[in-house]
Amino acid sequence: MYSRGDQIIHPRYGAGTITGKKKLTFQGKTRSYHIVELVGNRGEVMIPVEAATEMNIRPAIEDLTIIEEVFAKPPSELSDDYRSRQASIQKQIQTRDPEDMAMALRDLYWREQTDKLTSVELKMKSNLIKMLSHEIAVICAETTVEKANSQLMQMLHRMVQSDDVDPAPDESAST
Repeated sequence: MYSRGDQIIHPRYGAGTITGKKKLTFQGKTRSYHIVELVGNRGEVMIPVEAATEMNIRPAIEDLTIIEEVFAKPPSELSDDYRSRQASIQKQIQTRDPEDMAMALRDLYWREQTDKLTSVELKMKSNLIKMLSHEIAVICAETTVEKANSQLMQMLHRMVQSDDVDPAPDESAST
């Protein structure tokens, strides 16, 4: 399914590039593993080839289009009830879908500009920035995690500077 050079996102370890395969024998059973070099000099992990799908490993986004399109849309107006708001954002984070994560970040960032975030929401925002920055760093050649983080923050800043940004009603609040 994956081969050398593929950029992937591991649900626990984040973004990385497959650098090869290795066969290991343990207790008489031989298994093939993808060797994944994690972005940001965080080492490497080995993923069993046959378990890659079950582990919800996905290909990295191809470019920044998904994130740019999400940031170009008006943010959703989040619930005033912090429990409901946090549950909604947590659902988006758990999908590990880049579009959902970008929407959650956009909405949290917008709320932070207009209201206060709770400490839990600040941590969610920080985690979203980290996850998306790592994904950007793995897809953009010669881009460090720090540069990707800066690029993401500039995109968010431009979003709130836009004159035509008015929050849209939160669709999840009505469901």
